[in-house]
Amino acid sequence: MLKNFSPQGLGITGRQSELIELALTYAFRGMEVNMTDMLKRTQRTSFEDASKYLRAAEIEIGCFDCGVDLNTTDEEFTVQLGQVHPLAEVAQQLGAKTATIRLPSATDIAAFPEFFETVSGRIKQVAEVLAGKEIRLGIGFAAGAEKLEGFQFPFVNTVESFLALAKNVTGDTIGYVLDTWDWQVGGGTLEQVKTVPADKVFVVRYGELTEDATPETAKSTDRILPTVDGPLNHVEITKYLASADVDAAIMPTASGAQYKERTREATVNAAQEAIDAIFEGAGLPVTPRPMDLVSSMPYEPTPMN
Repeated sequence: MLKNFSPQGLGITGRQSELIELALTYAFRGMEVNMTDMLKRTQRTSFEDASKYLRAAEIEIGCFDCGVDLNTTDEEFTVQLGQVHPLAEVAQQLGAKTATIRLPSATDIAAFPEFFETVSGRIKQVAEVLAGKEIRLGIGFAAGAEKLEGFQFPFVNTVESFLALAKNVTGDTIGYVLDTWDWQVGGGTLEQVKTVPADKVFVVRYGELTEDATPETAKSTDRILPTVDGPLNHVEITKYLASADVDAAIMPTASGAQYKERTREATVNAAQEAIDAIFEGAGLPVTPRPMDLVSSMPYEPTPMN
């Protein structure tokens, strides 16, 4: 299992070189990369220039978002699917092996049964494109209450509906994104986690609900860093995945709104301590943190306006 750094999952922004340095400084061996940004960089310059920071860092790309919004018209989906081709090509050149996609929590397009078939078919098309570049696809969902606001039909915002769809979309390169915050808010249990085939868990995101929020009313901003136990017991989940020798990127997550008074470094340091404590509790080795900041990264100048 790969201890992975997700800037997006922690609400952190910055220049690519800065984010890579944070990952290395706090002993993350992998990183979630904004592949859409990488593609734009390659189109502006070249692959060699766009990828120089990642290549210099020699950090593994744990996962990336495939850039497809499933809650759209057939015409727009066709356009987005076409964009997956060059995205996957860049990702393959970088050695990335896992992409992710998120199911719509709600929609105005159609009620669950009809939209179920539409979304299932779209996922299979995206997975087929990625598989051509030897990239697998992890499916996740979002359970925040605000995700339902303004839409006519609820879609996938509970563990029950998530498992119903995910079990219907099968394929050698299609698997699960296991997010413990979404799992808790979506009414899931530890027992249900263990019903997911371990070899189909491609990405794991650990997060926890704030004490003053309830699963019924929780919003995405009510996400804090995971604790060792947590309502779903992160140590037990990690032991379960480790015993099955799961090949997955595992990352701590939290809403940036919960840590807005902290510096980026303080947030990543807390995230590292959180995931390391979980790994240690599960009896897994933890990579020691470098004593000093990484000094070998190429300098990335601040873009001029």
